[in-house]
Amino acid sequence: MKMAICTWNDLVAPVFDVSGKIMIVRVSSGKIETREHEDISGLDNPAKIRRLSALGIEVLVCGAISRLWHDFLLAWGIKVISYVSGHVEKVLRALITGRMDLQKFCMPGCPQNFQAHTYEAMAKVARAATGLSNSK
Repeated sequence: MKMAICTWNDLVAPVFDVSGKIMIVRVSSGKIETREHEDISGLDNPAKIRRLSALGIEVLVCGAISRLWHDFLLAWGIKVISYVSGHVEKVLRALITGRMDLQKFCMPGCPQNFQAHTYEAMAKVARAATGLSNSK
């Protein structure tokens, strides 16, 4: 699985719409195979989405994101885990090990309906990253 995390100073960037950097991670069997960083600061949001697609990103992890860009990412086949905050390495480790504590990584003030959606999406990513079935 290939995922991108919007980053800012070693943290998950607070807003996708204005984020300028991503960390691209390829994960298999619960282990990080590759990790690279890319500057996307010169791109507008449609170009960011095209770039993510061209890179083969399956999942985007970010902080807040406007509904418009969230929906465009989904339309391009990229799953979105939004309203995530925290240190990038801790979030990444929690995702790929399946030890995601929702309260620990949800942005302050995150609406409850987004918390449930985010938790479900995180669980699916963790199962995919560890090679487990997506069944409950």
